[in-house]
Amino acid sequence: MITPDDLLFSYRWGADTFAKLVSDVADADFAAQPVEGINHPAWLFGHIATYHDVIGQLLRGEAFDNPWDSPCGKNSFPGADRSAYPSKEAILARHEAGVAAAVEAIAASTPDAWSRPLEHPTWGKQFATVAPAVVFLATTHQGLHLGQLSGWRRAMGLPRI
Repeated sequence: MITPDDLLFSYRWGADTFAKLVSDVADADFAAQPVEGINHPAWLFGHIATYHDVIGQLLRGEAFDNPWDSPCGKNSFPGADRSAYPSKEAILARHEAGVAAAVEAIAASTPDAWSRPLEHPTWGKQFATVAPAVVFLATTHQGLHLGQLSGWRRAMGLPRI
């Protein structure tokens, strides 16, 4: 049986890797697009941070607005204007705070939190209960965007980490 601790290992690993992938990136380059339309660090961190929040909301049984139309949501597009995004320091601080809050929610979760029906007008069509939504956000979704950030590094001519 998979436990919240098992999920936390993967989630923390991904979140830590996100931070490592930009440890040597200058603030000025956070919205650079070496390939037109590529997802850059400022957008990727803003996007992932939105979903860190959703993990906690799901496990606590809180209502949440669909983040798809938020500034870095699914329906947004990353722009190359660096001034449209917070500083690298603020971006990383939000990421760390979001991860900490999600980790706390996962660690404090009860079995009934995971099996609760996902009663959201959009998300409920895709996920019957909270469990697959949280697992998706903490693993597959984060991993997808880790790959994008790694590809962005290569397009920028940066070395592997």
